Amino acid sequence: MHYDASQEETLNCIVDAMTASATAWERLGFTLQHAHSLNNRNIWDALERALMPIEARPRVVPNIEASHQTTRYGSPYVVIRNPAANTYLKLDPKEYEMLSLMDGTRTVKILVVEYYQKNGVLALPRISGLVQLLRSHQFLIAPPLNVYAALDARLKPFEATNFVARVVRGFLFSNLSVHNIDTQMEKMYRALGWIFFTRPAVLIGIVLSILGPLIYLEELARQRYPLFQIGGSYVTGILVILLLQSVTLIIHELGHAMAVKHAGRYVPRGGLLLYYGLPAGYVDTTDIWMSPRGKRLITSFAGPYTGLVLGGVCALGALLLPEGALGAFLFAWGLVLLVNALFNFNPLLELDGYYLLVDLLEKPSLRARALGFVRNTFWKKMRARETLTREEKFFALFGLASLAYSFFAIYLALRFWELRIGRVVGEALASGNLLAQGAVILLVALISIPLALALYSLARRLITSTFLRAGALGERAAARLHREALDALRAVPLWKDVPEPRLLQIARAMRAQDIAEGTEVVRQGEEGDKFYIVVRGAFEVLENGEAVNRLGSGNYFGELALLYHKPRVATVVAVEPSRVLWLNHDDFDALLFNDLQTRKKMEASLQYRSEIAAIPLLHDLTPAELDLLLSKLVPLSVAAGTEIIRQGELGDRFYIVRSGQIEIIQNGNVVATRGRGEAVGEIALLMNVPRTATVRAIEPTELLTLSRQDFNDVLLNYLNRGEQLTQLSQMRLETHKRLDELPRGVG
Repeated sequence: MHYDASQEETLNCIVDAMTASATAWERLGFTLQHAHSLNNRNIWDALERALMPIEARPRVVPNIEASHQTTRYGSPYVVIRNPAANTYLKLDPKEYEMLSLMDGTRTVKILVVEYYQKNGVLALPRISGLVQLLRSHQFLIAPPLNVYAALDARLKPFEATNFVARVVRGFLFSNLSVHNIDTQMEKMYRALGWIFFTRPAVLIGIVLSILGPLIYLEELARQRYPLFQIGGSYVTGILVILLLQSVTLIIHELGHAMAVKHAGRYVPRGGLLLYYGLPAGYVDTTDIWMSPRGKRLITSFAGPYTGLVLGGVCALGALLLPEGALGAFLFAWGLVLLVNALFNFNPLLELDGYYLLVDLLEKPSLRARALGFVRNTFWKKMRARETLTREEKFFALFGLASLAYSFFAIYLALRFWELRIGRVVGEALASGNLLAQGAVILLVALISIPLALALYSLARRLITSTFLRAGALGERAAARLHREALDALRAVPLWKDVPEPRLLQIARAMRAQDIAEGTEVVRQGEEGDKFYIVVRGAFEVLENGEAVNRLGSGNYFGELALLYHKPRVATVVAVEPSRVLWLNHDDFDALLFNDLQTRKKMEASLQYRSEIAAIPLLHDLTPAELDLLLSKLVPLSVAAGTEIIRQGELGDRFYIVRSGQIEIIQNGNVVATRGRGEAVGEIALLMNVPRTATVRAIEPTELLTLSRQDFNDVLLNYLNRGEQLTQLSQMRLETHKRLDELPRGVG
């Protein structure tokens, strides 16, 4: 027996981590007691074999619901739902087709090969990521357990800062949910809700929604009903308005819920939540994703529209009634309803109006991208007097309007405080009434907490930026940046032939940059002059406006810009706050101007890599993923007439045609030919079985070969990249981030 107490503790942690998965226990095949009878090597070999992710056999849960839809541009996609867990995912059609193969009989590596046979793409990271995505959203039965992550969490020391962060987040963002409310929503819809979707009700609603604001303009001019006063008291007025605001939020959310029921979909839960510590209401309308885009738009529209119509009713009542308590009450409630509706319809705030616009135009992260464009590209183009494209004009208009509205809202809030709130606070404090004073404290909190948080966030960014810039001048900060850049460069195969002293010089020339969400780092068609390495965060790669890939930490892009001033072939947009290291063309030229040997090696490496990247078979791979595969692909040159594969022999190698042409021969007959970018021998990646055909070179041919063991190693590396593989497209349902991770339909 040759393991010590620390090994036993680690094994105990593994056992604890695996208790959540019976399937993992079955695959493991031994308990901790059995482990005591093994030596060290056997213990870890057994663990490695049992927990090998590429040997997992994913099995999709039964009764998955699927909705096949298309974007406004005609691109198809599929939204799937697991009714048992009430989880949703958005997949492209090819990903959805793979679900029928996930029946528990195929391993992950078999799925990769079958995807290749069906679609002609060696999509190792795509299938790996799809399996992880399905697992994380509970679409797999007895999913493979990520025991290494569980073990890391168990062994990780307690950190007080993480605990405090969780407590603060719990205060700022938490919710009290009532589940299984669909039956009640269905009864409400059948009893009353359906009426509001009839043609007469819609026409009446449109009239009331127009009349309401007009009546209020008239009443405010006449000043029959003073703002925020009921019975001559500001405190009473504010108390009533706070109560009415709560009722308005409930009506707003019921409007969303009735629209979901009108679409024939499911409302699983609703309730109250804290958003930045302030109370709000919500209903979960996620199920509307299973409906066509038109019904999704109606669902977003229904919440504020309901308030607008009821506000019109109250305005009409206040107009027709003589002055008195009832008229004042209707005036106050109608004002709350209309302000709430107009506030939610505002497309410049991330509320219903904004998401209506995003869904209508199908432009996720519209606000972030527009503000990013205004902060950076817009002013550069204005100074250069360049013509803006149609999309750039829209981004500029939306971004500038958002900025203008932000300043206007601050001015309006200050004027509002000066003209109205000051009187309320003074009256309440002077009254000595504890209820009135409590109401004033609540009112001040409603206004000051979001403002304080916003100011804190702005101040933190400014201070951090100032310190970073000041720190960049210091030797310690510079040394830290150089080490960071050197480590990042060493991880990129492109730089492997650069001598260490030269690599250190290049690292010193690199610069760090924090990228805000929505910022376009490079734009398709523009001349490239920088190479980027992603330190943290995530970026989407867009070709002609369509998302084709996602780059996470450790990835890189823009290599060709160092050698050639060529137009960018894609746009790269930050989809979350990120950090990059970059090196520009001029610094690269200056450092390697006299080092022709190193430059030629890099040019040859880039040319080879660009050539391989252009093969359609490998189109799905990011630069880092491609380099990982290239590290295992072995070049092979064969003359015309050479037999590459012989029928009946055992095989363990896969072949990609880099150039030239080969023919497939079965039982003496030519049955097919293969050219550049095509491949043969994929079954050999899975098992050591006899070849079913002979493959012969028709002309001098360049091949790339991949052995079964190298295939396993590469696929395992992709699987171990974790969260970078769980986001595969620009429009996953999560990317809307309505109020962070809260359910859709927050009012």
